[in-house]
Amino acid sequence: MGKQFFSKVRVFYQEGFTLIELLVVLGILGILAAALLAAINPVEQLNKARDAALENTASEFISATVQYYAAHNTLPWTTGCYPSAGLNGQITSVSLSSLSNCITNPLVSEGELKQSFLSNTANLQNIYITSTGPNTTMACFQPQSHTVQADANSKYNQNGTVNASCPSVGNSCYWCAQ
Repeated sequence: MGKQFFSKVRVFYQEGFTLIELLVVLGILGILAAALLAAINPVEQLNKARDAALENTASEFISATVQYYAAHNTLPWTTGCYPSAGLNGQITSVSLSSLSNCITNPLVSEGELKQSFLSNTANLQNIYITSTGPNTTMACFQPQSHTVQADANSKYNQNGTVNASCPSVGNSCYWCAQ
């Protein structure tokens, strides 16, 4: 009797997935993709890359200025390439692109900067130079990424003076190299 009972029972095997199972898996993958996209934040990553390029350009310009001053005991814009420079080379919030004559001659011609430095005009337009003398030349830019806005070096205003409300995200704080 036992053999007959077991022989009559049919075993059904299900092949594939049901529509509900597929929809649940797709929903979970969608939630994970949205969470990953929110964590990565591609706009913030692009802003970080832009800010890193501006930091590099500002630091490179300050380094070239210091090297030029060490060799000539004068700032590059006091050589007549920027007529608006004051006594001892004072300039305030001058766009780096406005100093292109000072970059070409004497900084590029003396080998302090490469000619390709001038090719990135977008970066040069966003960096502002302030110099109250040979020891206080600053190159400042307004960061776009929240990370650089919160950086301790983002504590200045456009002309390189310390802003008491900085660093803070969303404020008009500038990152400066000196």
